[in-house]
Amino acid sequence: MSATMRAAMLRGREDVAIVDVPVPAPGPGEVVLRVEAALTCGTDAKVFRRGYHARMLTPPCLFGHEYTGLVEAVGAGVTDFREGDPVVGANSAPCGACEWCKRGRESLCDDLTFVNGAFAERLLLPERIVRRNLYHRSPGLAPVVAAATEPVACVLKGIETVAPEAGESALLLGSGPVALVFAAALRARGIASVLFARNADVAAVAAQMGVEKCVAASSVAAARPELLAASPGGRGFHLVVEAAGAAETSEAAPALCRKGGRVLLFGGCPGDARIAVDPSRLHYDEVQILSSFHHTPRHVEAALDDLATERLRIEPLLESPVGLDGVPDALRRMCRRELRGKVPVLPGGVTA
Repeated sequence: MSATMRAAMLRGREDVAIVDVPVPAPGPGEVVLRVEAALTCGTDAKVFRRGYHARMLTPPCLFGHEYTGLVEAVGAGVTDFREGDPVVGANSAPCGACEWCKRGRESLCDDLTFVNGAFAERLLLPERIVRRNLYHRSPGLAPVVAAATEPVACVLKGIETVAPEAGESALLLGSGPVALVFAAALRARGIASVLFARNADVAAVAAQMGVEKCVAASSVAAARPELLAASPGGRGFHLVVEAAGAAETSEAAPALCRKGGRVLLFGGCPGDARIAVDPSRLHYDEVQILSSFHHTPRHVEAALDDLATERLRIEPLLESPVGLDGVPDALRRMCRRELRGKVPVLPGGVTA
């Protein structure tokens, strides 16, 4: 009888069960991890609500994609990793051969290889991820922190895209973990940020992450006077980062930007979302609208280094950890917005 392991199985809309599945065996170039920690994210909550992910997941399937662990087994040909190594991997790896990879824009790779299944005792990593996006983890880096490497990498790519300069002002539209990682990354670059939130209860953790002022209101329109008043001279912000993934905040962002400013559309809106943009403002005030999706291997490596050296700290975003049995309830509570941070999932169990 083959060995089994416990894992969270997505079976459909708002339907996740903890099941026994076969322990994976590594093929050539592959690695099997014993998962030490995985983190939930907004994408997981969306997948839970919808029951699928158009690019990555078709139920029934294992899911979870922010992870760290110990190498348990390696396939033939793997030489950079050995059993027992603590490692951190990304949730995807680019092909390296398409037009976009050759241009250094691997997030647009025509053939990204994805991995899911981190809410489990073991995780099988495909050969390309092992070869292109798996990294050794510093022994001193806590697993629950190391597991945040992937979302931090996405933020670092966004920071690079918007190219902040010391002394500039920043507005963050959105109050989830990604927006707060932006706040910490901007603070590390000498930029204080103002944050728009729909609920004032985020203010305390936002301050810990580097937010200078939190403006809470039912809508961006209602908050607009206070937001502009918080900008230098009331003329708008140098940088406006949309991190909520909503049409309302995406449409409002350019109007909150000062002359010569940049808007970063970072949050992923639904495919049917549409917004109106004032082209005269973009032309005469040279307001730029930029976007950033996903990450590249160099951003993953930079994120891991930032976490290991504590240049960027994400601990204030971590909720109380759960074991695998706690995954379904954690996802339900995230959807109800009872949990606003990232929930560490410890497949080995939670100790008192």
